[in-house]
Amino acid sequence: MKKGVAKRTPTIWKARQFCLSCGKCCQNTEMILLSSDISKLRRLGFRFADFAVFDGRYYRLKNVDGRCFFYDSENGKCRIYDFRPLGCSMYPIVYDVSLRRLVVDDECPLAGETLKEELIRARKYLKIILNELRIR
Repeated sequence: MKKGVAKRTPTIWKARQFCLSCGKCCQNTEMILLSSDISKLRRLGFRFADFAVFDGRYYRLKNVDGRCFFYDSENGKCRIYDFRPLGCSMYPIVYDVSLRRLVVDDECPLAGETLKEELIRARKYLKIILNELRIR
């Protein structure tokens, strides 16, 4: 696919210094991909089959050797950080389907540092995510 212009992903949860070297959220990821995420990544020149898998309901980021396809194990960073999927930008803020609300994933070592402003910002983007996934 021909490379095109891709819009940067908005910052929802602002990464802390430790976050940028941890990579725990990239381990065995189950991150759902929105159609807008997929389009953006394809515009960046990535082949869909390389980064996405279908779980029977949603497309998700593919894992390679237990890590997200985009995780660079040499430097411990995301290769597409500025263009990462919207859900990745929200993490550790996640949508709990059973509770039908946003929660902070306590698996993240920095979950306790989540700011009120980040939760407010996440609510705005949650509407976009739920709408794209057709979840009511």
